Order: sequence, then C-alpha cells, then structure tokens
Amino acid sequence: MKAVGVLGATGAVGREFLEALEGHPLFAVSALFASDRSAQRPLREATRLDISGLTERIRDMVVKSADSGDAAGLDLVCSALPGETAAEAEPRYARQVPVISTSAAFRYENDVPILILEVNAEHAALLHTQKARGWQGWIAPQPNCTTVGLAVSLKPILDAFGVQRVVMTSYQAVSGGGYELIQRWQREREEIGPRIPAPGQGWVEQPETTIEGNVIGYISKEEPKVKAEVRKVLGTLKGGAIEPAGFDIDCFCVRVPSLEGHLEAVFVETARPCSPEDVRQAVAEFNARSGERFGRLPSAPVQAITVLDRVPQPRFDAELDRGLTTVMGRIEKSELGSRWMKYFVLSNNVKKGAALGSLQVLEYLEAQGYL
Repeated sequence: MKAVGVLGATGAVGREFLEALEGHPLFAVSALFASDRSAQRPLREATRLDISGLTERIRDMVVKSADSGDAAGLDLVCSALPGETAAEAEPRYARQVPVISTSAAFRYENDVPILILEVNAEHAALLHTQKARGWQGWIAPQPNCTTVGLAVSLKPILDAFGVQRVVMTSYQAVSGGGYELIQRWQREREEIGPRIPAPGQGWVEQPETTIEGNVIGYISKEEPKVKAEVRKVLGTLKGGAIEPAGFDIDCFCVRVPSLEGHLEAVFVETARPCSPEDVRQAVAEFNARSGERFGRLPSAPVQAITVLDRVPQPRFDAELDRGLTTVMGRIEKSELGSRWMKYFVLSNNVKKGAALGSLQVLEYLEAQGYL
C-alpha cells in the first residue's frame, strides 16, 4: 500500500482526491496539506466543504502547511493546488517523491507529459527525463478538464482517419470554475428564485457577469490552454520530447449554468474520408484496445468512450460509469465538406477531468513501476 499525501486537501478537487482514495486497494491517504490558514487544524475544522462522505480517520487528520515540503513517510503526492501556489510548492515535493497534479503550472514544460491514460500512456516515458532537474520524483499534470473530452474523442478518429482541422465550442459547467464560483451561482439562484429572469432593458457596455439564467461566452485563459494541450496530448513522443499533433484547432469556451459535466460541439476535418458508421467502428476498436491495456486497473471504466444515439446531456449522463467514461453522441456528416464530421462529446470535469482521471493514471504508473 502506497502512502499518499494530498496537497490542497481542503478544496473541492482535494476532496475529490480524498473520496477517490478512500478504500483504494493500492493507495492510502497518510498526510493532508493546505495553506497556512488551514494548517494545524483537523480537516473537519479546516474546510468549508461537506466531508461527511469521508471516514472519521480522514476527517480528524491534522492538516499540514503545503509550504513545508515535508514528504517524509510518503510514497507519492496528489496535488490539487491552484496554479501559482503549485508552481512553487510542487517542486519541493518532486525532489523527494512523484507528484501527480491537476494544476496547469508544469503542463507546458518540454520534459513534462500531460497524461490521459487511454490516449497517450506511452508519454509517461518522458517522466524519466525529469531526473535532470535533480528530482528523485517527477511531476505529471493532468490536462485542463475541457481538454479531456476533446482529446479522448479525437484519438480514435486521429488513429483511423487522420485529422487536419478541429473546431470546437464548449459548454462548461460551473464546477469547472471551482468552489467559489459554485457558491456565487448558488447565491444568484437564491436571489432570482424559480422565476425566469427578465431580459435586460437596453444596451449595456459592460454588463455584470451573471451565471444564473445566462450564458457567458468567455472563460479567461481557457481557449489557449485547450488548443495547446490537445495538440500536446495527441502528439508523438520522439527523441525525449513530444512533437505536437500537426492539425489546426480553434475553439470557443463558454460557461453555462449547469453543475457538472462539460459538453462540447466538435467539427473535425479528417485526412481520409469516413462516415458516421466508420467513426463508431473506430471508437469500438479504440474501446477494445483500451480494455485490453487498462481494463484490469482498479478504476477502469467499462468503456473508455460511450456512444449514444442522442445528444449527451450533463444532467443525465455526466455520472455514467462513475464519471470516467467519455460520452459521444450525434455523430454525423457535416455539410462543410466531404471529409468533415461533427459530434457532441461530454466529459465529467470533476471526475475524469480531475481526481479520478489522475487516479487512473497513478494506477497505470504503479503497474509500470514508475512509483
């Protein structure tokens, strides 16, 4: 049993890590870390979140300062720290033990892979090169939660038919913005109540950003992250570095008033012509390969990708297969050209796109001797 420390244990993603690790056959939580404000208190006092689903042992565990860099007795660390904090804290731990992270702090470093288990497990070999930093461990960040569904759904298409251009618009749940945004939305819902909000009167140059009853067509820094990460995740490991995938990609990232699950509308120009039936067959073959390679891992979903005959809906489909399957629907030919396809894809941003997706990767890395 590997001893695990959780950085950012008092936050929403930290809680997801703790819930995912409860009763795990390979890993056990041995230490909790958070800001100095939360340190030296038991978790039940240090967090504002509902942790009733955690065992009493975890709820009573005293939180340590993340600034301490104290990895004594730990085999690995799961980091749910925000970006700026992670950039300083994670290397302190990586000098001693492996770190898997949901932060963006190291995603774009040349010697750091962005791992999605079913898509690019072979990129894990890049972790060995981080020894040159003087670390005993390594840092393996997970992708942005919006990247996950797009990259997973593109992988079977890329492998079978090639990809030349991708255009995507995301419809992202409020939980993707963190606990504070969820609380803000809750306050708005209480103020507005069950009534349908009236449209604004007249033109407003800079309207207040309101979530409830609204759609917000911009999420700060999100679109550049998605474009860079998708090409890196789907790239090729060559000569100790990742060569990004060569297709063009552009996107809009939009916030919508739903709680969990990022829905994306995707248009793909393939290198070779294909039909919706061809894409479904490619997905089936991808699922078979994923099952053969990763199906015995403790957290493996029944299928890497679930294909529906309708549009995926976050409210009903985000929790399919414990939130670990990527859900595709409305796979159709596009009228943009003979090699264009279109589809919707749904990914659970707080499960596959965060702690549970990280845990899948950890299980694989353990099996391959990286821990």
